[in-house]
Amino acid sequence: MPSQPISQFHQSQPGRGSSWRAGNARAAGVALGVLALAGAGVASYAVWSLTQNPAPASQNESSVTADESSGMAASASIEEILGAVQVYVNNEQFAQALTVLEEAVAQYPGDQELRLALGDLYMMRQELPKAYDQYVAGIEIGPATAEAEFTAGTLANTIGQPELAEAHYASAMRLDPSNPDTPVYLAAIQMKTNRLDQAKVNLALGGKMAPDSARIYAMRSEIAMRENKLSIALEQIRKARAIEPDSLAWILQEARVLKRDRRAQEAVDLLTALPQEQAQHPETVKLLAECFGLVGRPEEAASRYIDLAQASPEDPSLAFEVALWLERAGRRVEAIEWADKARALRSGRAQAWIESFPEE
Repeated sequence: MPSQPISQFHQSQPGRGSSWRAGNARAAGVALGVLALAGAGVASYAVWSLTQNPAPASQNESSVTADESSGMAASASIEEILGAVQVYVNNEQFAQALTVLEEAVAQYPGDQELRLALGDLYMMRQELPKAYDQYVAGIEIGPATAEAEFTAGTLANTIGQPELAEAHYASAMRLDPSNPDTPVYLAAIQMKTNRLDQAKVNLALGGKMAPDSARIYAMRSEIAMRENKLSIALEQIRKARAIEPDSLAWILQEARVLKRDRRAQEAVDLLTALPQEQAQHPETVKLLAECFGLVGRPEEAASRYIDLAQASPEDPSLAFEVALWLERAGRRVEAIEWADKARALRSGRAQAWIESFPEE
Protein backbone atom coordinates (compact mmCIF):
# COMPACT_ATOMS: atom_id res chain seq x y z
CA MET A 1 0.00 0.00 0.00
CA PRO A 2 1.24 3.51 -0.65
CA SER A 3 2.34 5.53 2.29
CA GLN A 4 -0.01 7.37 4.55
CA PRO A 5 0.84 10.11 7.08
CA ILE A 6 2.37 9.20 10.41
CA SER A 7 -0.28 8.72 13.07
CA GLN A 8 0.27 9.23 16.77
CA PHE A 9 -1.60 7.73 19.66
CA HIS A 10 -1.04 8.17 23.36
CA GLN A 11 -1.11 5.71 26.21
CA SER A 12 0.27 6.03 29.72
CA GLN A 13 3.18 3.75 30.61
CA PRO A 14 3.05 1.55 33.68
CA GLY A 15 5.28 2.47 36.54
CA ARG A 16 8.41 0.55 37.50
CA GLY A 17 8.62 1.37 41.16
CA SER A 18 10.49 4.25 42.72
CA SER A 19 13.07 4.23 39.94
CA TRP A 20 10.49 4.93 37.17
CA ARG A 21 10.83 8.51 35.97
CA ALA A 22 7.50 10.28 35.87
CA GLY A 23 8.77 12.80 33.32
CA ASN A 24 9.75 10.44 30.53
CA ALA A 25 11.78 12.61 28.15
CA ARG A 26 10.94 10.32 25.23
CA ALA A 27 7.27 11.36 25.39
CA ALA A 28 6.18 7.75 25.71
CA GLY A 29 3.19 6.72 23.73
CA VAL A 30 4.06 8.08 20.31
CA ALA A 31 4.12 5.28 17.76
CA LEU A 32 4.78 4.96 14.06
CA GLY A 33 2.11 4.94 11.42
CA VAL A 34 1.55 3.27 8.07
CA LEU A 35 4.55 5.04 6.61
CA ALA A 36 6.91 2.45 8.01
CA LEU A 37 4.62 -0.42 7.12
CA ALA A 38 5.15 0.54 3.55
CA GLY A 39 8.87 0.32 3.98
CA ALA A 40 9.51 4.04 4.12
CA GLY A 41 11.73 5.88 6.55
CA VAL A 42 10.90 6.40 10.20
CA ALA A 43 13.20 9.34 10.86
CA SER A 44 10.47 11.91 11.44
CA TYR A 45 9.18 10.03 14.48
CA ALA A 46 12.68 9.77 15.88
CA VAL A 47 13.32 13.50 15.43
CA TRP A 48 10.02 14.26 17.17
CA SER A 49 10.76 12.03 20.13
CA LEU A 50 14.30 13.29 20.63
CA THR A 51 13.40 16.97 20.57
CA GLN A 52 10.77 16.92 23.31
CA ASN A 53 11.60 18.88 26.43
CA PRO A 54 12.70 16.63 29.30
CA ALA A 55 10.31 17.00 32.23
CA PRO A 56 11.91 17.84 35.58
CA ALA A 57 12.17 15.01 38.06
CA SER A 58 10.25 15.18 41.32
CA GLN A 59 12.11 15.91 44.53
CA ASN A 60 12.06 12.26 45.50
CA GLU A 61 13.35 11.19 42.11
CA SER A 62 16.14 13.76 42.02
CA SER A 63 17.65 12.26 45.16
CA VAL A 64 17.98 8.82 43.56
CA THR A 65 21.56 7.86 42.80
CA ALA A 66 22.79 5.70 39.99
CA ASP A 67 22.32 1.99 40.55
CA GLU A 68 25.57 0.61 39.16
CA SER A 69 24.55 -2.99 39.79
CA SER A 70 21.51 -2.68 37.54
CA GLY A 71 23.21 -0.38 35.06
CA MET A 72 20.54 2.27 35.49
CA ALA A 73 21.28 6.00 35.57
CA ALA A 74 19.99 8.36 38.26
CA SER A 75 17.16 10.72 37.39
CA ALA A 76 19.45 13.74 37.52
CA SER A 77 21.88 12.00 35.18
CA ILE A 78 19.22 11.04 32.69
CA GLU A 79 17.91 14.59 32.52
CA GLU A 80 21.40 15.91 31.82
CA ILE A 81 22.08 13.27 29.18
CA LEU A 82 18.78 13.65 27.34
CA GLY A 83 18.89 17.42 27.71
CA ALA A 84 22.28 17.45 25.98
CA VAL A 85 20.99 15.13 23.27
CA GLN A 86 17.99 17.39 22.70
CA VAL A 87 20.25 20.42 22.22
CA TYR A 88 22.49 18.55 19.78
CA VAL A 89 19.55 17.26 17.75
CA ASN A 90 17.90 20.68 17.62
CA ASN A 91 21.19 22.08 16.30
CA GLU A 92 21.54 19.17 13.84
CA GLN A 93 24.74 18.05 15.58
CA PHE A 94 23.85 14.41 15.20
CA ALA A 95 27.34 12.96 15.59
CA GLN A 96 27.68 14.64 18.99
CA ALA A 97 24.23 13.42 20.05
CA LEU A 98 25.18 9.90 19.04
CA THR A 99 28.43 10.05 20.99
CA VAL A 100 26.61 11.17 24.14
CA LEU A 101 23.99 8.44 23.93
CA GLU A 102 26.35 5.63 22.97
CA GLU A 103 28.64 6.51 25.89
CA ALA A 104 25.65 6.72 28.23
CA VAL A 105 24.36 3.29 27.15
CA ALA A 106 27.86 1.82 27.57
CA GLN A 107 27.94 3.21 31.12
CA TYR A 108 24.35 2.28 31.97
CA PRO A 109 23.45 -0.72 29.77
CA GLY A 110 20.47 -1.61 31.94
CA ASP A 111 18.69 1.74 31.56
CA GLN A 112 15.59 1.38 29.39
CA GLU A 113 15.14 5.08 28.74
CA LEU A 114 18.65 5.49 27.38
CA ARG A 115 18.27 2.38 25.22
CA LEU A 116 15.06 3.65 23.64
CA ALA A 117 16.49 7.13 23.14
CA LEU A 118 19.49 5.62 21.36
CA GLY A 119 17.09 3.57 19.27
CA ASP A 120 15.28 6.76 18.30
CA LEU A 121 18.55 8.40 17.28
CA TYR A 122 19.51 5.41 15.17
CA MET A 123 16.08 5.62 13.53
CA MET A 124 16.66 9.26 12.71
CA ARG A 125 19.99 8.32 11.12
CA GLN A 126 18.29 5.51 9.16
CA GLU A 127 20.41 2.90 10.96
CA LEU A 128 17.34 0.75 11.41
CA PRO A 129 18.90 -2.59 12.39
CA LYS A 130 20.73 -0.83 15.21
CA ALA A 131 17.53 0.97 16.21
CA TYR A 132 15.71 -2.35 16.36
CA ASP A 133 18.43 -3.87 18.57
CA GLN A 134 18.14 -0.99 21.04
CA TYR A 135 14.35 -1.31 21.19
CA VAL A 136 14.63 -5.05 21.84
CA ALA A 137 17.14 -4.35 24.61
CA GLY A 138 14.83 -1.73 26.10
CA ILE A 139 11.85 -4.08 26.02
CA GLU A 140 13.88 -6.82 27.70
CA ILE A 141 14.91 -4.42 30.46
CA GLY A 142 11.27 -3.57 31.02
CA PRO A 143 8.66 -2.63 31.62
CA ALA A 144 7.40 -3.79 28.26
CA THR A 145 4.90 -1.32 26.81
CA ALA A 146 2.56 -1.46 23.84
CA GLU A 147 4.30 1.58 22.38
CA ALA A 148 7.79 0.07 22.50
CA GLU A 149 6.53 -3.25 21.11
CA PHE A 150 4.67 -1.44 18.32
CA THR A 151 7.74 0.56 17.33
CA ALA A 152 9.93 -2.55 17.47
CA GLY A 153 7.44 -4.31 15.23
CA THR A 154 7.49 -1.49 12.71
CA LEU A 155 11.28 -1.47 12.71
CA ALA A 156 11.42 -5.24 12.27
CA ASN A 157 9.09 -5.03 9.30
CA THR A 158 11.10 -2.19 7.76
CA ILE A 159 14.35 -4.18 7.95
CA GLY A 160 12.74 -7.22 6.35
CA GLN A 161 11.93 -9.34 9.41
CA PRO A 162 8.17 -9.89 9.16
CA GLU A 163 8.14 -12.83 11.60
CA LEU A 164 9.73 -10.68 14.31
CA ALA A 165 7.37 -7.84 13.43
CA GLU A 166 4.38 -10.12 13.89
CA ALA A 167 5.58 -11.19 17.34
CA HIS A 168 6.04 -7.58 18.44
CA TYR A 169 2.63 -6.49 17.15
CA ALA A 170 1.00 -9.46 18.90
CA SER A 171 2.70 -8.39 22.15
CA ALA A 172 1.51 -4.82 21.61
CA MET A 173 -2.05 -6.10 21.20
CA ARG A 174 -1.83 -8.05 24.44
CA LEU A 175 -0.52 -5.02 26.31
CA ASP A 176 -3.08 -2.64 24.80
CA PRO A 177 -6.02 -4.38 23.10
CA SER A 178 -7.86 -1.07 22.67
CA ASN A 179 -5.59 0.44 20.03
CA PRO A 180 -7.15 0.04 16.55
CA ASP A 181 -3.85 0.54 14.72
CA THR A 182 -2.13 -2.58 16.05
CA PRO A 183 -4.39 -5.27 14.55
CA VAL A 184 -4.27 -3.40 11.23
CA TYR A 185 -0.47 -3.48 11.22
CA LEU A 186 -0.52 -7.11 12.24
CA ALA A 187 -2.92 -7.82 9.37
CA ALA A 188 -0.53 -6.10 6.96
CA ILE A 189 2.27 -8.42 8.06
CA GLN A 190 0.02 -11.42 7.61
CA MET A 191 -0.94 -10.22 4.14
CA LYS A 192 2.75 -9.94 3.31
CA THR A 193 3.25 -13.58 4.34
CA ASN A 194 0.05 -14.62 2.51
CA ARG A 195 -1.92 -15.68 5.59
CA LEU A 196 -5.08 -14.03 4.45
CA ASP A 197 -7.53 -15.70 6.85
CA GLN A 198 -5.59 -14.44 9.87
CA ALA A 199 -5.31 -11.01 8.28
CA LYS A 200 -9.09 -10.91 7.85
CA VAL A 201 -9.58 -11.68 11.54
CA ASN A 202 -7.34 -8.81 12.59
CA LEU A 203 -8.91 -6.41 10.13
CA ALA A 204 -12.27 -7.28 11.65
CA LEU A 205 -10.89 -6.40 15.09
CA GLY A 206 -9.52 -3.11 13.80
CA GLY A 207 -12.76 -2.37 11.97
CA LYS A 208 -14.81 -2.73 15.14
CA MET A 209 -12.66 -0.09 16.83
CA ALA A 210 -12.28 2.16 13.78
CA PRO A 211 -15.32 1.63 11.53
CA ASP A 212 -14.48 4.65 9.37
CA SER A 213 -10.92 3.60 8.56
CA ALA A 214 -10.38 3.83 4.80
CA ARG A 215 -7.21 1.77 4.93
CA ILE A 216 -9.07 -1.18 6.47
CA TYR A 217 -11.50 -1.20 3.56
CA ALA A 218 -8.57 -0.89 1.14
CA MET A 219 -6.77 -3.83 2.74
CA ARG A 220 -9.94 -5.90 2.57
CA SER A 221 -10.16 -5.01 -1.10
CA GLU A 222 -6.61 -6.23 -1.66
CA ILE A 223 -7.37 -9.52 0.08
CA ALA A 224 -10.53 -10.03 -1.97
CA MET A 225 -8.61 -9.34 -5.17
CA ARG A 226 -5.99 -11.93 -4.23
CA GLU A 227 -8.84 -14.38 -3.68
CA ASN A 228 -10.29 -13.39 -7.08
CA LYS A 229 -13.49 -12.11 -5.44
CA LEU A 230 -13.61 -9.05 -7.64
CA SER A 231 -17.10 -7.82 -6.79
CA ILE A 232 -16.16 -7.75 -3.11
CA ALA A 233 -12.83 -6.11 -3.92
CA LEU A 234 -14.59 -3.35 -5.83
CA GLU A 235 -17.20 -2.86 -3.11
CA GLN A 236 -14.54 -2.53 -0.41
CA ILE A 237 -12.29 -0.10 -2.27
CA ARG A 238 -15.25 2.08 -3.12
CA LYS A 239 -16.07 2.25 0.57
CA ALA A 240 -12.50 3.42 1.17
CA ARG A 241 -12.89 6.05 -1.54
CA ALA A 242 -16.17 7.23 -0.04
CA ILE A 243 -14.22 8.07 3.11
CA GLU A 244 -11.11 9.47 1.38
CA PRO A 245 -12.19 10.33 -2.19
CA ASP A 246 -8.97 12.11 -3.17
CA SER A 247 -6.56 9.37 -2.08
CA LEU A 248 -4.47 8.33 -5.08
CA ALA A 249 -3.73 5.00 -3.41
CA TRP A 250 -7.41 4.08 -3.30
CA ILE A 251 -8.06 5.35 -6.83
CA LEU A 252 -5.25 3.19 -8.17
CA GLN A 253 -6.57 0.21 -6.24
CA GLU A 254 -10.02 0.66 -7.79
CA ALA A 255 -8.46 0.87 -11.24
CA ARG A 256 -6.53 -2.34 -10.61
CA VAL A 257 -9.70 -4.14 -9.61
CA LEU A 258 -11.49 -2.89 -12.73
CA LYS A 259 -8.58 -3.96 -14.91
CA ARG A 260 -8.56 -7.44 -13.35
CA ASP A 261 -12.33 -7.64 -13.90
CA ARG A 262 -11.85 -6.97 -17.63
CA ARG A 263 -13.32 -3.51 -17.32
CA ALA A 264 -10.24 -1.72 -18.61
CA GLN A 265 -12.18 1.11 -20.25
CA GLU A 266 -13.75 1.99 -16.89
CA ALA A 267 -10.26 2.04 -15.39
CA VAL A 268 -9.09 4.33 -18.20
CA ASP A 269 -12.01 6.68 -17.55
CA LEU A 270 -11.19 6.73 -13.84
CA LEU A 271 -7.49 7.43 -14.32
CA THR A 272 -7.80 9.99 -17.12
CA ALA A 273 -10.09 12.06 -14.89
CA LEU A 274 -7.30 12.58 -12.34
CA PRO A 275 -5.79 16.03 -11.80
CA GLN A 276 -2.44 16.59 -13.49
CA GLU A 277 -0.22 15.96 -10.48
CA GLN A 278 -1.82 12.60 -9.76
CA ALA A 279 -2.01 11.71 -13.46
CA GLN A 280 1.76 12.18 -13.76
CA HIS A 281 2.58 9.88 -10.84
CA PRO A 282 4.67 6.94 -12.14
CA GLU A 283 2.24 4.36 -10.71
CA THR A 284 -0.65 6.09 -12.46
CA VAL A 285 1.18 6.17 -15.78
CA LYS A 286 2.15 2.50 -15.51
CA LEU A 287 -1.38 1.36 -14.73
CA LEU A 288 -2.99 3.65 -17.29
CA ALA A 289 -0.60 2.41 -19.99
CA GLU A 290 -1.54 -1.18 -19.20
CA CYS A 291 -5.22 -0.31 -19.49
CA PHE A 292 -4.65 1.59 -22.76
CA GLY A 293 -2.95 -1.53 -24.05
CA LEU A 294 -5.94 -3.67 -23.12
CA VAL A 295 -8.35 -1.40 -25.01
CA GLY A 296 -6.14 -1.23 -28.09
CA ARG A 297 -4.67 2.23 -27.64
CA PRO A 298 -0.88 1.68 -27.41
CA GLU A 299 -0.12 5.10 -28.95
CA GLU A 300 -1.71 6.81 -25.96
CA ALA A 301 0.24 4.55 -23.62
CA ALA A 302 3.44 5.53 -25.39
CA SER A 303 2.51 9.21 -25.18
CA ARG A 304 2.02 9.02 -21.42
CA TYR A 305 5.37 7.30 -20.97
CA ILE A 306 7.12 9.84 -23.23
CA ASP A 307 5.92 12.65 -20.95
CA LEU A 308 7.15 10.76 -17.89
CA ALA A 309 10.50 9.88 -19.49
CA GLN A 310 11.11 13.46 -20.59
CA ALA A 311 10.54 14.60 -17.01
CA SER A 312 13.13 12.05 -15.79
CA PRO A 313 15.68 11.85 -18.62
CA GLU A 314 18.23 9.89 -16.57
CA ASP A 315 15.87 6.97 -15.86
CA PRO A 316 16.69 4.06 -18.22
CA SER A 317 13.60 2.05 -17.26
CA LEU A 318 11.26 4.83 -18.40
CA ALA A 319 13.11 5.25 -21.71
CA PHE A 320 12.83 1.53 -22.32
CA GLU A 321 9.09 1.54 -21.53
CA VAL A 322 8.66 4.23 -24.18
CA ALA A 323 10.47 1.98 -26.64
CA LEU A 324 8.24 -0.99 -25.84
CA TRP A 325 5.02 0.96 -26.24
CA LEU A 326 6.17 2.63 -29.46
CA GLU A 327 6.98 -0.82 -30.84
CA ARG A 328 3.49 -2.02 -29.91
CA ALA A 329 2.08 1.02 -31.71
CA GLY A 330 3.97 0.05 -34.86
CA ARG A 331 6.53 2.88 -34.63
CA ARG A 332 9.71 0.77 -34.65
CA VAL A 333 12.15 3.44 -35.80
CA GLU A 334 11.21 5.71 -32.89
CA ALA A 335 11.14 2.72 -30.57
CA ILE A 336 14.75 1.87 -31.42
CA GLU A 337 15.77 5.49 -30.85
CA TRP A 338 14.29 5.36 -27.35
CA ALA A 339 15.85 1.96 -26.72
CA ASP A 340 19.22 3.47 -27.70
CA LYS A 341 18.66 6.18 -25.10
CA ALA A 342 17.93 3.50 -22.49
CA ARG A 343 21.01 1.53 -23.57
CA ALA A 344 23.15 4.65 -23.21
CA LEU A 345 21.83 4.88 -19.66
CA ARG A 346 23.07 1.29 -19.12
CA SER A 347 19.83 -0.59 -19.46
CA GLY A 348 20.68 -4.24 -19.98
CA ARG A 349 17.11 -4.96 -21.04
CA ALA A 350 17.33 -2.34 -23.79
CA GLN A 351 20.64 -3.78 -24.98
CA ALA A 352 19.17 -7.29 -25.21
CA TRP A 353 16.01 -5.99 -26.88
CA ILE A 354 17.92 -4.18 -29.61
CA GLU A 355 20.15 -7.20 -30.21
CA SER A 356 17.05 -9.36 -30.63
CA PHE A 357 16.19 -7.67 -33.93
CA PRO A 358 17.50 -9.42 -37.04
CA GLU A 359 20.24 -7.57 -38.86
CA GLU A 360 19.01 -5.81 -41.97
